[in-house]
Amino acid sequence: MGKINTSDIIYATITQRGRQIGSFRLSGLESFSEIVRAVRRLSSGVIGLVTVTLRNGTQGWRHTRSIMIAPEAAQPLQLSFAF
Repeated sequence: MGKINTSDIIYATITQRGRQIGSFRLSGLESFSEIVRAVRRLSSGVIGLVTVTLRNGTQGWRHTRSIMIAPEAAQPLQLSFAF
């Protein structure tokens, strides 16, 4: 995978079990981890192993990687008892 600049336009396609479940146009990101965070946020409701195909429309490279999307952990709840 090539370098990612904040001015690049990244096209991300998500597939799960051979079925396309999302397609996004991203910009303003500068690392693969930022792209993965954006994909996870944009594909709410999707759980499990997905294949993410990234295409950098600015630089011309393409990269495919499998990632696991897990449900977000619920915020802890503080319980207090009054006696």
